[in-house]
Amino acid sequence: MRDVLIVSIILGAAPVCLFSPYFGVLMWNWIACFNPHRYAWGFAYRFPVAWIIAVPTLLGTLFARQKTNRHVLVRETVLLVALWAWFGLTTLYVSQEPLFFDHLNDATVQLVRVSKVLLMTVVTIFVIDSRAKLKNLFLVIAFSLGLIGVKGTIYGILTGGQSRVWGPPDSYIADNNEFALAMDMTLPILFFLARDEQKRWLRILMRITFLCGVASVLLTYSRGGLLGLTAVLLALTLQSRRKALAVSLIVISALLVVSFAPQQWMGRMEAFANGNVDTSAQGRLDAWYFAWQLVMHYPITGGGFETFTPALYERYTPGLRYGQAYEGPHSIYFQILGEHGFVGLALFFGLLGCCFGTLYTLKKRSMRMPSIRWIASYSRMLQISMLAFMISGAFLGRAYFDYFFQLVATTIILRTLFRREVERALAETATEPERAAAEEVMLAGQPAAL
Repeated sequence: MRDVLIVSIILGAAPVCLFSPYFGVLMWNWIACFNPHRYAWGFAYRFPVAWIIAVPTLLGTLFARQKTNRHVLVRETVLLVALWAWFGLTTLYVSQEPLFFDHLNDATVQLVRVSKVLLMTVVTIFVIDSRAKLKNLFLVIAFSLGLIGVKGTIYGILTGGQSRVWGPPDSYIADNNEFALAMDMTLPILFFLARDEQKRWLRILMRITFLCGVASVLLTYSRGGLLGLTAVLLALTLQSRRKALAVSLIVISALLVVSFAPQQWMGRMEAFANGNVDTSAQGRLDAWYFAWQLVMHYPITGGGFETFTPALYERYTPGLRYGQAYEGPHSIYFQILGEHGFVGLALFFGLLGCCFGTLYTLKKRSMRMPSIRWIASYSRMLQISMLAFMISGAFLGRAYFDYFFQLVATTIILRTLFRREVERALAETATEPERAAAEEVMLAGQPAAL
């Protein structure tokens, strides 16, 4: 019954995506975040739900008559496309270098997968062209992941916290560390949407989901997730309108965790806090060392996608014997460095830095216009979500996380909406206060040159 229901929803949504790419983007994000087919037990489990939604959405975007975003060719877009192109070039280099033939097939598969994600990211940039659509996108992402957090919290309570919380099986967030990363990135969205929400029932629902999200991160036993959670809660406290109350709640929550946490959780976190290096931590250090050794030989291109293989480990770090190291790069930064060289890392850092710079500028300038102060709130939200990705991701090999690329897309969308609102305020139909505020923003710097 569950399989029939899920497949029926997907097949029923596909024709709608063709005529409404915006709906297709929402469906794509629901599938990417919630992975509904992974909760089925039969034929729906392996059903190509993403393809069935993506194809009509792409076709609908190409032939849509409805308006789409303009002026999207900004520095973040250029860097995103440049990074995508560099991925293709490094994969091409791998196909010409005999040393890397052992992972050429895996590299090609990964390039195709990442290209699908980036293609849908571009579609999102064009399709989400209003504040209402952007808010709905955030709601879909927040509640898709938040519902898994609620489920994980209930599971943690029923098991007394003795078992770890995991994401949907066979998904991009299946691992406890991956799910913790996703929840850390979602908490700011729940926080800011709840703070600005006018509907009381929806505001309460988001706050409950936020609290369950915090609990679910703790229940993953992820040490990188705990670091990201700490950074997110501190950043949100600084943004809170009641800072004293927020600090008190954090202190009380920390005391409750220390007092009632299972011994297994305390033992794992105490070893981490005391700097003890277990096999898992040693595997991370070994993976980072391998990435550095490899890039010293291939500084421009690195080894291409999926270059963290046992054969290459034995070649460039023959003294390592930890099997944990072979499981992956264990860091978004060393993953980009090892797989795409210093050029790829520079593009990656450039994309992150430009997004942060744009969000800071949007936050600062939109506060001068009362009609678009919501952009300042969204800018803070995205900054903290990216901060969570940068901190938790430092210990997890998820550099190509589709959630991160959606944050980049929404940053670009905010830029376009900001420009449109300033131009509207400068039009003759705007009120005098709005015109004065818009002129002040223009004097501070052209919105197109953010």
